[in-house]
Amino acid sequence: MPSIRIALIDDEPDFRQPVARYLRKRGMTVHEAGSVEDFRAELSDIAPNIILLDVGLPGESGLDAAKRLRDDTGAGVIMVTARGGLEERIEGLDRGADSYLCKPISMRELEAVVLSLWRRIGNDDTAGTDAETPIAPMAEGWTFDAEAWALISPDGERARLSAAEYGVLSLLTEAPGEPVSRDRLFVALKKPQSGPDDRSLDVLVSRLRRKFSTSAFKLPIQSVRGVGYVFPGPVSRRGSIPTVSR
Repeated sequence: MPSIRIALIDDEPDFRQPVARYLRKRGMTVHEAGSVEDFRAELSDIAPNIILLDVGLPGESGLDAAKRLRDDTGAGVIMVTARGGLEERIEGLDRGADSYLCKPISMRELEAVVLSLWRRIGNDDTAGTDAETPIAPMAEGWTFDAEAWALISPDGERARLSAAEYGVLSLLTEAPGEPVSRDRLFVALKKPQSGPDDRSLDVLVSRLRRKFSTSAFKLPIQSVRGVGYVFPGPVSRRGSIPTVSR
């Protein structure tokens, strides 16, 4: 069983606690919260891979929070709620949920949905951590297409890049295999420096990995303890690198 970090946000202890116990027995790390506000207070310490989110919560509702939580964490979102009408399910998916389960739920079904989503989002267990990973080069090369604002995998999978993603990749591909500090990478995010609780860089790397979830090649960007990130390569750059302004 992979080490999956789960944030379980539900205000009903009679539901939340048995679910948490079951998932922990299956080898997952589970953080419980009774509201979105409680979860946000400890967000920097959790870095979840997947969020299990109730709709009817005290304070900010699950529907209102779903997209923002996904954007802030880069995690997959599974709504688990008693509101099982068709319109509610559609709204939940429209708001950013990857899956929508209705209470009462089967624990085995929940586990299957969690594992399916985990595989789909790319098994990213390094974003948001400083775990040191051995730098091993890929057998085939990636291409950073500066003029097309795209990153291309060795098997031809192409992903369009946002301005922030473009800026980060332009630094990481300058010298493949050489780590780039978090402070330099934060410049590409138009931030003066990296704060201890700022996870925006880690979320961006997680999103980049998810863009290649259907590729035969995992994006090889790796975290380097106490430094930042590295693109081990081999990677080629196509076109000139303009100033990132859009």
